[in-house]
Amino acid sequence: MWEAIAERDLVVFMHPHGVKDPWYLDYGLWNSIGQTVEEARALSSMIYEGLLDHLPTLKIVVSHGGGYLPHYCGRLDRNVHNMPHSARNITRLPSEYLRDLYYDTCVYDPEVLTALVGRVGANRIVLGSDYPVGDPDPVGFIERCPGLTPEQATTIKSSTATRLLGLADQERSRLPNPDS
Repeated sequence: MWEAIAERDLVVFMHPHGVKDPWYLDYGLWNSIGQTVEEARALSSMIYEGLLDHLPTLKIVVSHGGGYLPHYCGRLDRNVHNMPHSARNITRLPSEYLRDLYYDTCVYDPEVLTALVGRVGANRIVLGSDYPVGDPDPVGFIERCPGLTPEQATTIKSSTATRLLGLADQERSRLPNPDS
């Protein structure tokens, strides 16, 4: 499946269902912390299994800013140092794969989005809404993030998705050629 997706240059939006372990069912934890644990688990699996090495052109957007993984990837790097056999399918540290992926802005805390931009760059983040449960003003959420420049905000709100989906190329092809 992944090879067919890469061959067709498709974009995948990955939104795991969430943890259904009974411990997470009380207090709605399956949807709060359970969801972000599931994103971290799915990403870690993709990295450690070598998917991103095998198919480096994959375009995967991960919901909820990648869950916990972008913020705790140092633990995975430490794992590789302490247990070298865990890196049998990868050629880099796990944290180095984070910039190969894309993330949405549904992180529910402006400081978390600012930290994610610091980790992976604004050019790896797309506007997300998580409708109907997300922020009622997803654009305003980005604009409220401390430390983001106007250029970074614009990149997140439109430029990354436009480039990722190939819409910039389509728009350029529709413009009149000034030389004709």
